[in-house]
Amino acid sequence: MKPIAVCVLVVAGAPLLPCSSAVAQSGSSEGRACPPAGDLAFVCDLTNVEDLLPVDGGRWLVGSSYKAGSAGLYLIDTAKRTARPVSLKVAREPEPEYRGCAAPDLKQLLTHGLDVVQERDGAATVYAVNHGGREAVEIFRLSAPENSAEWVGCVVLPPGANGNAVAALPRGAFVVSKFMDTRDKQGFQHIMAGAVTGAVYLWQPRSGFSEVPGTRLSGDNGVAVSPDRKWLFVNAYGSREIYRVPLTRASREATDGANRMSVKVDFHPDNLRWAPDGTLFVTGQFLKTGSLSGPHGWATVRLDPRTMSITPVVKEPGRPQFDDATSTVQAGRTLWFGTFRGDRVAYRPAP
Repeated sequence: MKPIAVCVLVVAGAPLLPCSSAVAQSGSSEGRACPPAGDLAFVCDLTNVEDLLPVDGGRWLVGSSYKAGSAGLYLIDTAKRTARPVSLKVAREPEPEYRGCAAPDLKQLLTHGLDVVQERDGAATVYAVNHGGREAVEIFRLSAPENSAEWVGCVVLPPGANGNAVAALPRGAFVVSKFMDTRDKQGFQHIMAGAVTGAVYLWQPRSGFSEVPGTRLSGDNGVAVSPDRKWLFVNAYGSREIYRVPLTRASREATDGANRMSVKVDFHPDNLRWAPDGTLFVTGQFLKTGSLSGPHGWATVRLDPRTMSITPVVKEPGRPQFDDATSTVQAGRTLWFGTFRGDRVAYRPAP
């Protein structure tokens, strides 16, 4: 496993930063424990696990791999503190709602935001935003005990949409965030200046894509849907805000025109993840346009979805070993953290 010495790092969808040999690792070997740093422990020899989510109640975590030609998907064993690339294959036929969308080149997957739906048969459906060869949401059926997943379909995003995060809805529907326009060569700079660049789209099998009202923001990033499916939460990366937006027509009418609520944070919010107590973990970076090469430091806060109030959880300095965290999930009594650049995931006891 030889590190690549020179490469271009993609920051939240935009190629901007040079990356070191510690960042661009092959995803072909098993992840292993490695020395801790500060209050963080690590599983190493991974490639840019930008997002991660619990499977089977937290027995495993499924993680993305934000570099073309790496693992595609990882499976992290939360008990053994190890990880492996998921063995991927393509189904003979896409599932009916995804007919007409050809299978991707599995060796070129560049996975970004994820969502997981646990099925009754023990398998899990994984929705993955993919930039490898196309902008699409790829759908996999994952068997965690077998460390295997079968590609069963996809949805190609609207023209110009640089996808970021995805959240599943009933009957095969989902919402997906557009971070910026792929045709805008200065898109990330526009986001950092607070310009409106994105939106959130609702996709339904019969009707296709429609824009969710009230979601044209500065760098639409992480998304989450309330358990009752009435509310959408979305991060505005550029303006450092978290929005709550009515998702259904009924909930929009019930608000009497008060379509959105928002709260400001002091970092650029990346992914949103539900915590066991019904709050949302919001994780992001203290990124500044004048210091894109880092270190930056990062934080996780807890968002109350009813009051939109914020409570601090973790605030970490940028370390050579781990920086720029993007996502936080809880499995048992442990918090796990992903990053868009790095050869590891981090974990520490939940407060």
